[in-house]
Amino acid sequence: MTSYGTGAQKPGSGFERAMALAGAATLKEVLPICLETLIGSSEGFLDCGWVYLVPEKTDIYRLRCSLGVSEPFAEANTSWAPDSVHGRAIFREAPWYGSFSETLNGHDPLLNSEGLHAFAILPLFRGSSVAGCFCLSSHESDTVPQHVRRDLEALSRWFDKAIARVQVSESRIRESWELLSLFDAMAEMVFAFDLDGEIVWMNRTAREELGLDNNDERIHLLDLHPDETRPEAARIFRRMLSREQQTSNVPYVKRDGSVVHATTLGVPGRWKGEDVLFGISRIHLAGVRSGVGTVTGAPSLEREIDRMAMALDERLSRIEEVLLISRESPVSKLRAGGVKE
Repeated sequence: MTSYGTGAQKPGSGFERAMALAGAATLKEVLPICLETLIGSSEGFLDCGWVYLVPEKTDIYRLRCSLGVSEPFAEANTSWAPDSVHGRAIFREAPWYGSFSETLNGHDPLLNSEGLHAFAILPLFRGSSVAGCFCLSSHESDTVPQHVRRDLEALSRWFDKAIARVQVSESRIRESWELLSLFDAMAEMVFAFDLDGEIVWMNRTAREELGLDNNDERIHLLDLHPDETRPEAARIFRRMLSREQQTSNVPYVKRDGSVVHATTLGVPGRWKGEDVLFGISRIHLAGVRSGVGTVTGAPSLEREIDRMAMALDERLSRIEEVLLISRESPVSKLRAGGVKE
């Protein structure tokens, strides 16, 4: 929970606050700006505030930020259940104005000791459901004038959208980290290549199978393949970026020079805001393949790809959702030559 004290550096003018809000990427950055702007727009009728948000998949209202109230008051307001006296008093589907004593004072001596008077509640929504609220109050004023209320409600509607944007962004970040954990636990080798073919990330299986480690300098995709297959690897990489080809059977080479045979599925996507190609490589069992040919009696490449696609279907759908892969991604318009043979 963020407490925005007097020693914190705050955005100055309305323009500066708007720019800071537009550039904010986390709730820890956004919520103090929202509170300060709401209080600043009240023409001195309000001098403090706090924000509750309801995390997804829970009904508990949690305090996420406060400004201008004492620490004991903030600690006493950390969270409320929706069916509690405090929860029913605070969480409303429409803006509410009145006296703090009308809501919480009579129920909690610690809250009463803060000495709050005028009180405003501005709901926040997730779709049509209440997902939190701004609580604004004053240690001196007894009322909030009508014209101030209009400004507060207009601002809160704007802030509602800004908070929703950041929550989606934070959710994607969490999903991305979950995806990293999923990738690291996969039996397949997983790589993320930039548009020039340099590896920007690889999972644990790839590092262990190829004898690489996290201390290695940036490695190019051609360094992963035997010399005689590098021209073919470069051509396939370009074709995967433009979605002309999805699979490859080009073998890998370990640091000790031995060869690893694998079938690779290429998926263009996004990584930390940049276009990349994800490579997911299933390692062949010993004796199943020799070079790029097929050993007699082994399953056909097509059947192997079908099984692999089925096994990775859920994972790939998560990649598309979390990393915002677009079938019309700019990588599909790349001119040939991004990777030199």
